[in-house]
Amino acid sequence: MEIVDLTMAISPLTRVFPGSPQPAFIKWSTFGVHGYDSEVMHMSTHTGTHMDAPSHFAPGMASIDQVPAARLVSSAVLLRVRKGADGTIDVADIMDEEIMEGDAVVFATGWEKHEGAEYMTRNPGLSQDAARYLVEKKVNAVGIDGPSIDPGFDEKFAAHNILLPAGVIVVENLGNLGRIEGKKFTLVAAPLKLAGASGSPVRALALL
Repeated sequence: MEIVDLTMAISPLTRVFPGSPQPAFIKWSTFGVHGYDSEVMHMSTHTGTHMDAPSHFAPGMASIDQVPAARLVSSAVLLRVRKGADGTIDVADIMDEEIMEGDAVVFATGWEKHEGAEYMTRNPGLSQDAARYLVEKKVNAVGIDGPSIDPGFDEKFAAHNILLPAGVIVVENLGNLGRIEGKKFTLVAAPLKLAGASGSPVRALALL
């Protein structure tokens, strides 16, 4: 078995949504003084490679700690759909793909390689029709190699508001998708079990 790490490292330089806090790691103890090292973290629960729980856009639905562990490991299909700034993934891009109930559908748009401030504001994402199509397919999760499942221009977060209320979990800011050969793999996306939180950073892995 080959394991590919799909996770973005989190540091004070990690790109975040406008208005979100930059990650900060505050030294809490040092080996020289206390005999061990430790840090305090300050950051949004939607930082770096992270999972959105249904409650992120659907109050009253499952928070991140309530997402069943069985849903954190799923068969996945990788769809290579190259899109540029503000690009939209439409139904026509995916309707010919073999997507089964319970799959995680992961989109490789190439956006993970994009540099500059536009990474957070002009990313490609799903159209409303594509999001509805995936809900109809009863997928377990949708992932993407950009900061949001919605295209950057969509201030109403239409795809989020279709997927999450339907119970589809979302994984954003995936990386290293180019290291996956073929389309089928097993996706592991393990969030912290943060009580009541709307999301969490994850360690995302592809098992090939």
